[in-house]
Amino acid sequence: MTQEDGDSELRKGPTQATPGQPRATDRGLRLLRIVADQHRDGVTLSEAARLADLSTSTTLRQLRSLESEGFVARTADSAYRPGPELLRIVQNLAASTSLANRAQSVLADLTMTTGESAYLAEPVNDNEAAYVAAAEGQHALRHMSWLGQRVSRHGSAVGAALAGCMDDNDVAMRLDALEAGVTAISAPIYRGTQIIAAVSVVGPTFRIDETAQRTIRSALMNATKLLSDSANTSDMGIVR
Repeated sequence: MTQEDGDSELRKGPTQATPGQPRATDRGLRLLRIVADQHRDGVTLSEAARLADLSTSTTLRQLRSLESEGFVARTADSAYRPGPELLRIVQNLAASTSLANRAQSVLADLTMTTGESAYLAEPVNDNEAAYVAAAEGQHALRHMSWLGQRVSRHGSAVGAALAGCMDDNDVAMRLDALEAGVTAISAPIYRGTQIIAAVSVVGPTFRIDETAQRTIRSALMNATKLLSDSANTSDMGIVR
């Protein structure tokens, strides 16, 4: 091979997939859709192969890979159904919208009672939470919306609430944790015994004195009870 030939080979780059030939990811997603669509009765290996237009060996290999990650589960009669990881994702997506929508009126009532801004936070991962619903406070000087923002779960009131680390008053309170001069008081929302989200009341520290803290705590308890009851009765909670 000449130097010119070598340069030509280098310029070709990685081998491209043949047009029209499904990639492994495409095959896996196709099978995942089939399993989800046939979730009531389950789907056998041969049925899945026929519906996906794949060989039995390829289908088995893909299904085993999906099963190892929890996206599908094989039943005693060798049928494939949606697995726990797929169900968790589905629940999370449904819950995220439902819980935020349900919380909006609750947060509005909370701000009317306390005068301060209120937020619903959901866990993003072990390190962060995201504010997915908010209602601004009634005062001219108020905490402005953090809606859509991510905050650290470490050292914050919302992080403590999501971790179940409440004080003797069943809330988590932090001063100057995320912003100087700002106090946040948070309480968790439960699905069964599992914490799925948290509600926070946030305002300037000078205004949240002991009397205000008692009012906020009582209002938070009412708000989180309403949302916990809703999460349990409608089965819309977040599974982590």
